[in-house]
Amino acid sequence: MDQLVNEDTSHATIAIRTDVGWVGTLQGFNIIVLITPDPGWHIYWKNAGASGSPTEIEVSAPDGFVVGDPLFPRPTVFQEAVGQTYGYNKPVAIFIPITAPKVLQDGQVSFEVTTSWLACKKICVMGEQKNTLEVSTSALQQGPFHRDIQLSRWVKALPQPLENLEGGASVLVGDTLHVSGETEQRPIRFLGVERKGIQFGIPSQIIVKNGLFRLPIPITLDYSEAEGNIVIIEGILLFGRKTDDPSYVVQLTVDSQSHQNKNRGKKP
Repeated sequence: MDQLVNEDTSHATIAIRTDVGWVGTLQGFNIIVLITPDPGWHIYWKNAGASGSPTEIEVSAPDGFVVGDPLFPRPTVFQEAVGQTYGYNKPVAIFIPITAPKVLQDGQVSFEVTTSWLACKKICVMGEQKNTLEVSTSALQQGPFHRDIQLSRWVKALPQPLENLEGGASVLVGDTLHVSGETEQRPIRFLGVERKGIQFGIPSQIIVKNGLFRLPIPITLDYSEAEGNIVIIEGILLFGRKTDDPSYVVQLTVDSQSHQNKNRGKKP
């Protein structure tokens, strides 16, 4: 197991590892950042909510390796004086997908992982760590994956794709994002990831018929603030109240020009 731990932290400890024994050509694997807040402290999800600051992870990879967006587990919803915030007050494992290149030399490759977070209790303290992770390589096609209990628990905590939910779907109609599916679990909540040009309103009353549901979520898209013509709408759908209850990633890619043209064509 590749791991490097840095003890110099700000109310959280960081451990870095992978889910593979070694990496082969064109192999997909994950760098895993385990963040453990100090007792009584909490850190934040990628949307902090009413206050706080999102946890961010940057990976500097060798040439040819492709780094994906971090995968965050389901956050806890905290009720604070300023409103709802979203984060973690227990150990949390964040996965960063990596894909190896077509050509690898036997030996080792090095990844630089920078983790930034805000830890809060009665006060808030910024923390940042830079860690180096060495990963063995082989010219073989596929390296072996770790199968330990700890890793299995972390994987289970990650949200699933919405298409894995029975009837799971999302569609943008005008200024409303509609998320639908089938479940008997309650409550049903949605947390949006706000980016430049994307703001979520308070979801309307959920529409439920038998086990089917549809959740309308107001959304404001400011294409002048967005980067490029393609806008990615993202959020997480939460069932139940426990941290190990099911959750699903909602992600919708919108072509700004097509969406604006559709809205212009609507009758008042």
